[in-house]
Amino acid sequence: MANVVKISTTAISMFCATAVWSADYKVMRSLQLPSPAAETWHFIGDFCDIDDWHPNVNACSLKIVEGSLVRVLMTDTGEEIVQKRIAQEAGLSYTYKTKTSYLPIENFTATFSIEPLEGSLIAWSANFSSEDPTMEQVIVDEIEAGLSAIEGTFASR
Repeated sequence: MANVVKISTTAISMFCATAVWSADYKVMRSLQLPSPAAETWHFIGDFCDIDDWHPNVNACSLKIVEGSLVRVLMTDTGEEIVQKRIAQEAGLSYTYKTKTSYLPIENFTATFSIEPLEGSLIAWSANFSSEDPTMEQVIVDEIEAGLSAIEGTFASR
């Protein structure tokens, strides 16, 4: 009987050590600008324009993988992120999925969009899972940094 208890305890310990407890997160931020939507989207809306305005993205390159547009981002810390565009509404939005990232996130899908409402309403939303609860704030910070940079660019015009 002692062997059965020992095996059961080991099995339970192994199960608990390998169990994954990730949480699902949804982040949404927006920015209202007085500039016309067409002018704003011209500056920010191309799938690889992000390196022109996001302070944490140093470079962006595009490639076609299995018939889909993929961007490869190089961050300001030298990390690489690969994202696949999965939907686009020309001049209004695109949706992408992160294929590889240095961050401990999974199932990351985001939409970057603009609405012509008394100027431009830019919205950036992201859905993802992570075992690390600090990742929610990391993604919030990344989105807010990008929107702040866009706001700064248009304020100086």
